[in-house]
Amino acid sequence: MKKVDITLLGTTCLLVIIGLLAIYSSASSQYLFRQLIFLPVGITGLLIACFTPRRLIYGMAEIFYGLTLLLLVLVLIFGSGPGAHRWFAIGTFNFQPSELAKISTVIILAKYLSYRRKMDFDFRTLAGPTAIVLPVVTLILLEPDLSTSISFLPMYAAMLYWQGLRPLYILLLFMPVLSFIAGFSLYFWIPFFSILSIIVFLRLRFFRALAAIATGSFFGLLSPVFLSLLKDYQRARIKSFFAPWLDPHGIGWNIIQSQIAIGSGRLFGKGYLNGSQKRLGFLPNRHTDFIFSCIAEEFGLIGSVVLLIIFGLLIYRLLLIAYRTRDQNGALITVGFAAIIGYHVFVNIGMLLGILPVTGITLPLISYGGSSLAATMTMIGFALNVAMNSE
Repeated sequence: MKKVDITLLGTTCLLVIIGLLAIYSSASSQYLFRQLIFLPVGITGLLIACFTPRRLIYGMAEIFYGLTLLLLVLVLIFGSGPGAHRWFAIGTFNFQPSELAKISTVIILAKYLSYRRKMDFDFRTLAGPTAIVLPVVTLILLEPDLSTSISFLPMYAAMLYWQGLRPLYILLLFMPVLSFIAGFSLYFWIPFFSILSIIVFLRLRFFRALAAIATGSFFGLLSPVFLSLLKDYQRARIKSFFAPWLDPHGIGWNIIQSQIAIGSGRLFGKGYLNGSQKRLGFLPNRHTDFIFSCIAEEFGLIGSVVLLIIFGLLIYRLLLIAYRTRDQNGALITVGFAAIIGYHVFVNIGMLLGILPVTGITLPLISYGGSSLAATMTMIGFALNVAMNSE
């Protein structure tokens, strides 16, 4: 047995501390206290995942996955949330089953993929893993929670790639989804889908390429129909991505205030507890989705870059553990968790900079949210388990 990966554990602890300080600065001691209550839950999850024998973890994958599906069904019936059914209300606290679903889906998907030594782009190969991911994504969409459901796609793609599926085939697999998302804006869809079509025509035979492009076009044309069926706040978030400055006091307010906060921090920031955008109440959801904007305002470009370096080191260590281990199952689990964390970091910061739509994705280990904190720390625990037994 190898020693604990100190770098991975250290970066995790450092991010948690930064998160606690940022929550106190951006909100109040009340939110800090609530986050501190969930911290022992996260530590417990990390320790259990770290020291539980992996054979037991793999053996209970189906049970864990089944319980998660049950919770996702129950939350649709008994759950609460602003215009949605995403959480179980337990006193003054909320539990979000979709965070648990990320862990259980990665574990059972890794178990399934580890039995297949060769990945081909055919129905027999991809039907099984797709059947694992699709029910979870569908149930989360029904809550509705579009942003969380999308987070399963990069995880799925990363695990397929690690198992040997060629990038071109992964692109073909997700081409309908990418076309559908790009289709929300005709001006964005035309150049985006044209580039995808050129790549497909250059790499595939004519009739296969034609079939792929026809399928992608069909899903792209479905976007306007889907947009008309969305709730008002979901349509507003998508529209704010394409033209936030057209409605600065409406749908574009969040993005504009976020960019003002980030820009006002300049190089070194205004100092801890001295953020004016936050103090005057202009920045919305500043302790959850927009917490990076508070950090950037108070610590400037230097502090923001340091935070990104810490996240980069965390993801690098996860991928290094996956590369070094001889346990294919453990490697796939670690890659899946690295993809989820990396996706959250990329999308959260991207939406605050205005290069991605406001999706409600939180910053792992930093943003306020007990379910997210506990789930992310449990993921780190699994990775530490793999690292300790990598030989």
